[in-house]
Amino acid sequence: MREEHKSAIEWLNNHTDNDTNFFLCEIKLYCIDNSDPAVKFEIAESPNNWQKVVKKENSANSTEQKRYDYWVAFQDYAFQNKEFENNFSKRTPSLRQWLSYSIGSSEAGLNISQILSRNEIRVEIYINQDMNLYNKLLDNKETIEKACGFSLDWQELSEKKASRISIKENVDFNNRNEWYNQFDWIIDKLLKMKKTFKPYI
Repeated sequence: MREEHKSAIEWLNNHTDNDTNFFLCEIKLYCIDNSDPAVKFEIAESPNNWQKVVKKENSANSTEQKRYDYWVAFQDYAFQNKEFENNFSKRTPSLRQWLSYSIGSSEAGLNISQILSRNEIRVEIYINQDMNLYNKLLDNKETIEKACGFSLDWQELSEKKASRISIKENVDFNNRNEWYNQFDWIIDKLLKMKKTFKPYI
């Protein structure tokens, strides 16, 4: 499945009325031993409001709720920025520690991670199972970092068959008065990293 297909469905869901919803499904066939193939439909893209994350004590623990609240506030703030809105599509806030945005290729993605245990926010290019791409980027490390305007942490995650190129910032997640400053930092890094890395990916 190509990234542009997901982007097209996401665009349609963001630009049509609330009564119209678009889904992108992937069909997979599974066999167990000599059994006949069984069909499984997996949803690759869905409307932003389809999988509702409701604030209930029985649906999310306190850590998950903090993550969700942070992602909701971030997107509400970030998409008031025209440059950000022109470069990224809204994602459905979740209870997970990361939020992912497209860089225009299925080979890599742009992630934001909340690491609550260390009061740390991380923005990264995440490359899954493509060491050739990682090595290509690494060969251009000096040029890339100069274009970004900041140093990056280059990690070959061999045990995960993946790699990460990131920058992190120590923050105070519990101080909501500081959230907008944190959001400004994230927005700045996402925009610069997308602009810099996209020609190489």
